Amino acid sequence: MTINERVKHFRKDVLHISQTEFAVSLGMKQTGVSYMERDGSTVTDQTIKAICLLYNVNEEWLRTGSGEMYIQPDTFSLDDFVKSKGATGLELEIIKTYFELDPEIRRTAVEFFKRRLVAAVTADPALLVPDNPEDLEAQCPPVDTGSVSGTDAG
Repeated sequence: MTINERVKHFRKDVLHISQTEFAVSLGMKQTGVSYMERDGSTVTDQTIKAICLLYNVNEEWLRTGSGEMYIQPDTFSLDDFVKSKGATGLELEIIKTYFELDPEIRRTAVEFFKRRLVAAVTADPALLVPDNPEDLEAQCPPVDTGSVSGTDAG
C-alpha cells in the first residue's frame, strides 16, 4: 500500500469521512485531499505532520506502512517504578495489597495517616527537615549559577 492509499484508507475506511470533511480538518481544500489520495502524488511533510498530530497517527505507519496505525500511549508499570526506587519485594507486595483494599478502607487509611502525620509534624516541626544535605538539596529548586556580569567570583 502506498502512502496515497494509506491516506485514503485512513480517511475513508477508518474515519468514515468525506474528502471535504478531511480537508476542512486539515485546513486545506477538497481538491488537495483528492490529489494526495491519487497514486504517485506527493504528500507533503506538512500534511503528514498535520494528519499525525490531529488524528494521533503513527508517522512511520503513514509514511511506510510499518508499525501500528495509531501512536501507542506510554504505559506505566508500578512494578518497574517501585523497583527503580529500590523497593524490596515485600514493599512491592504491600503497595499492591493496599490497592486491592476496598476503596472506602483505603480512604479511611489515608485519612488516618494524614491526621497522624499532621499531629506529629505539629508536635515536632523538625520532622520536616531532611536527615542529610543530599535530601535537602533534592527538595530545593535549582539555583541559577550563571555568570555575574562585572564581578569575578575568584
